[in-house]
Amino acid sequence: MDRRASEEELLFKLFHLKPLVGLLLVGAMIAAVACGGDEEPTPTQQTEPTNTPTNGGADPTATPDNGDPATATPGGDATATAQPSNGGDLPAPESPAGEAVVVLGALAVRDENGLNRAQAQESIHYYGIGETMFRRSEDDEVVPWIAEGFDVADDLSGATLNIRQGIQFHDQYGDFGELTAEDVAFSMNDANATTTLDSIHGQSGDFAGLWGEWRVVDEYTIEFDFVNYDATWALDYLNDSGQSFVVFSKQAYDQNGADWARDNVVATGPYQPVEWERDSRLVMEAVDDHYMFEPQTDRITILEIGEATTRNSMLRTGEADATTVEVKDAPDLRDTGFLTTDTGGANQEGIFFSGNLWEKEHALTGEPLERLTYAADFAWIGDPDDPEDMEEARMVRYALAIAIDRQQANDALLAGLGREVHVQYFSTAHSRWDEKWEYPYDPEEARNIISNLDATYQTVDNGQLNGNAFEVSLYSQDGATNVRGEIADLVAGYWAELGLQTYALKHAYQAFRPSVVARTNTFPWVTQCDKGNESNPWHFPKGLVQTSLSRGGFSCGFESPDILDFYNRMATAEDQAEASQAADEYLDYVYHWNLQPGVVATPNFVFYNPEKIASWEMDTYATTTNGSYWNLTLR
Repeated sequence: MDRRASEEELLFKLFHLKPLVGLLLVGAMIAAVACGGDEEPTPTQQTEPTNTPTNGGADPTATPDNGDPATATPGGDATATAQPSNGGDLPAPESPAGEAVVVLGALAVRDENGLNRAQAQESIHYYGIGETMFRRSEDDEVVPWIAEGFDVADDLSGATLNIRQGIQFHDQYGDFGELTAEDVAFSMNDANATTTLDSIHGQSGDFAGLWGEWRVVDEYTIEFDFVNYDATWALDYLNDSGQSFVVFSKQAYDQNGADWARDNVVATGPYQPVEWERDSRLVMEAVDDHYMFEPQTDRITILEIGEATTRNSMLRTGEADATTVEVKDAPDLRDTGFLTTDTGGANQEGIFFSGNLWEKEHALTGEPLERLTYAADFAWIGDPDDPEDMEEARMVRYALAIAIDRQQANDALLAGLGREVHVQYFSTAHSRWDEKWEYPYDPEEARNIISNLDATYQTVDNGQLNGNAFEVSLYSQDGATNVRGEIADLVAGYWAELGLQTYALKHAYQAFRPSVVARTNTFPWVTQCDKGNESNPWHFPKGLVQTSLSRGGFSCGFESPDILDFYNRMATAEDQAEASQAADEYLDYVYHWNLQPGVVATPNFVFYNPEKIASWEMDTYATTTNGSYWNLTLR
């Protein structure tokens, strides 16, 4: 019996027990398998979580115990050694004693989103200022946090959450007492696009596609109905690792109003903010006697510096104690003696072809979906009522996919430390990966496809028909990661070599997002798009934000009734094998239709100066490059 495969199956089954009363102790099940026993032991109550990190500071290139090679960080050569390699070139830290200075490319947005509402950015819980329902272990276990456990209805129609008693809100603005079910329901309902139509939370559409209104049963109990069951709802959508929300004080919001709440945080995390300047600086201090964590550093300052070369310089001069940098700078930083920590995954960056809206009825309501009429006949957008147009658009997308030299992109942008990505959401390092899903680099074939297009897409230059000259713009989020913008420039260059008129568009995501929510965007764009992190297991349901289930919130820009079927099969699968089979078929589909060709996977390194920071062990995260600030320990 293969132990790792058996562990995966047991863990998967654990979260499909119906009803699931409380959270179960998986360790006993794994131990039984390790001893060769075939009989499943009697489930026991989940033990109390501790503040012990889940990855133990392990080599970020190593494959975790869950047996999923996709979670290994690409580029093993970038991993820092346990001791500085030269011991003499590290700078003296400039930060005050007892304080760490961390420099990031972007802070949590502080604007109309607010900070003391559930619509605040997810970074609130990454920092440890706010908290979520659950955490995630390195073995993909659901670990209690605010919620102690849950029950799922036998027919998967709904669930009940049991809230931990005794959690106290921060008191810097007054005594707001204990966190209760009322605060939890307020926070989720404020974020959910179904219950708050103008929600701008990053997961508003995801939540709308999963459940309706959260209802208070009693002081410590919440209930809700699933509008669409997803087996990973507790391991992803309510989890610090994934796409979650933060619980804030409803009393503070009600007493002080929305304007006050936009500038003042009343949450429950191990840290609370004492200074917060938009797009500039966050200072947070440890909370005394936190119910779960004992923060190792009393005061942490997080600075926003968008320019990667400046962050690199600040680390080298001692102005910064830790920072994110461009991957291509990793080898030199390693050789200097800086060490790394990470969240266990790599960010996949790829191209999503917006505008292909093929669903005709809303997946939840059954109501007809209004069909958009575009100002132009875009070559990469297919008309589902016209099979010939669908095939032509498919081949255009294929041509654009095979025009990308992924190996060159990895070498040029990531110093060879990343990994090629052929289809977003799937790692080429995974044991299930097959070469049949790979896009060959073949610019000559791409030119042939483009040159044979219908005259609809041709333009006239000096009276001559030019079949290679239709226009295509490629969007990338400004300020997100430098490499994402560089990927957009590189891909636009590859496409220009085909004879196309190409433009790399870079502007703030806040300006781009309305077109994503309204499904009006027609540009291909460079993005991870929801599940583009290699720490997500193969069998995790994929495609929610590629269907009308998430209408009112985020979308990858296309919708398909077939993807809706694949997603539902993955989400409701009885075991991991069934979910993985559905994932394979989903992969076959998106590869055939060339909807989301990948480019590269970028390792998520945070470099730190061991002259100031003794260790910083992070939990496994699928949605951030940095977190678990309570584990940051100074010398």
